[in-house]
Amino acid sequence: MKNNRMVKINILLTAIVICVSVVMVGMVYFPRLIGLDAFSIETGSMSPTINVGSTVFVRRYYRFEDYAVGDIVTFRNTESSKYFTHRIVDINSNDKSFVTKGDANASADPEPTSYEFAYGKVEFSIPYVGYAVSFLKSTPAKICVAVIYIAWIAIEIEVFLTERKKRYD
Repeated sequence: MKNNRMVKINILLTAIVICVSVVMVGMVYFPRLIGLDAFSIETGSMSPTINVGSTVFVRRYYRFEDYAVGDIVTFRNTESSKYFTHRIVDINSNDKSFVTKGDANASADPEPTSYEFAYGKVEFSIPYVGYAVSFLKSTPAKICVAVIYIAWIAIEIEVFLTERKKRYD
């Protein structure tokens, strides 16, 4: 009876481990395989086009000429290592800068953003995935995943030892 329960728990934990692993690897590596980087949207400045909790997938562009009015672009913040995503509403070719604006904002951003801070253009976004990405980066999520893996390994060992003992008894 105990062994049957352990086998069922083992199957359940194996399924959980496989699902968590596939999701984590998919979120981290799949965008990179197709040349995109993923960013979580943390503010409502681009609503309703891109809502809080969405993940945007951004393709890198390195030349000033690759950007146009209307593009949604992710920029590196000049004061920190954070990123923000806004729409280009005007381009100044003389000093290679962009006037940007969040779709939800009434007016453009107070200062133009130099093209040097442009990371790339948003190719597409997926609503709510940003919440999962943010959660998976958190300490509680890492602890939870570690506990699941440790429990899975412990049960695998228990089932293996029980099966081995049956064979030799």
